[in-house]
Amino acid sequence: MLTLSNEAISKAIRMKKKKMAESEPEIVGTSPTPDMNAQDIHDVEQHARVEMTLGSPKKINADETMMNESYDGVGLSPEEKGRMERLRKYMDTMELDG
Repeated sequence: MLTLSNEAISKAIRMKKKKMAESEPEIVGTSPTPDMNAQDIHDVEQHARVEMTLGSPKKINADETMMNESYDGVGLSPEEKGRMERLRKYMDTMELDG
């Protein structure tokens, strides 16, 4: 087993701190976009444009909905209500001339 004196350990620590202080800082990316390639970024942007254009209501997270709202099994569930709202908005845009 290798044993070092207190002086040797202290000197090693000082050398390491000196090396860290004198070295160049690590550059961290400051881009607001996540680490994605250009095609993935474009796809995400296009998807966002489509979602905004449709004017559809906010999508719900079924897990959160079930935790936040208790459903006793009578009538429409909160998830079904959200789906029905989206369906109503879609049907309002259709012309149903018979």
